[in-house]
Amino acid sequence: MITQGNLFSHEQFVADGYSGPVQELTLEEAERYYKLFFETLGMSPYEPGPTKANMSAWHQKHAWAYELATHPAILKSISQILGDNVVLWAMHFWYKEPGNGKFIPWHQDINYWPMEPEINATAWVTLGYSLVENGCLRLLPGSHLERTEHVNLGDGSSAFAQGIDELRIDETKVVDMEMTPGQVVYFNEATFHGSKSNTSAIPRVAFSLRFTTPEVKFKIEEWEGDKERVKTYLVQGVDTFHYNDAIVGTVPKV
Repeated sequence: MITQGNLFSHEQFVADGYSGPVQELTLEEAERYYKLFFETLGMSPYEPGPTKANMSAWHQKHAWAYELATHPAILKSISQILGDNVVLWAMHFWYKEPGNGKFIPWHQDINYWPMEPEINATAWVTLGYSLVENGCLRLLPGSHLERTEHVNLGDGSSAFAQGIDELRIDETKVVDMEMTPGQVVYFNEATFHGSKSNTSAIPRVAFSLRFTTPEVKFKIEEWEGDKERVKTYLVQGVDTFHYNDAIVGTVPKV
């Protein structure tokens, strides 16, 4: 069931490992960025289809995406989690066209990220409707209090090769995070989450923003895959540590 957007709750974030959904973008803003997303893909929002486009790090390439990633309302909520000094380091669009059979397995983000100390806050933002039918975000409240081994799944329908064994998931406690355009869910680096496939005729257009603090050092030499997607942007406050000066990103102008 879709819930109305409330204010960010730090108490819920600490207790459950997430908070939301929170209405951070106006409907007008969500519609504008929704159209820009499809325009960037070179397709009509009225005829959404599959794409082979790289969905990572659009904030490094497009001014509109950087503007979206640093939206004042999102930064205000993130600062309640991380404090006055905030570093944006990643953006990824989680697009599922109608009929997309892939699913995101249960996982903890920190399993994939070599960073020390392990501090991260994610803003998961939807620009369209995110429903059970089109593969909405799913969370397991309280799961952030443990670390769990990821195993090889051996499932060709999974978007990731590894994930958390589903036998460890109590489905009676899972929250299907149905959301309307412009809503945001915040969760930390250890919260179990995933999503099912899109069995509907409605595209799911959402993206994640990853934030940390200046005292966190990225072990970029241990990073697997595309290291270029990891760039740091000081989006609020000051950096007195300068641990990641070698990977500071450039704000796009167009």
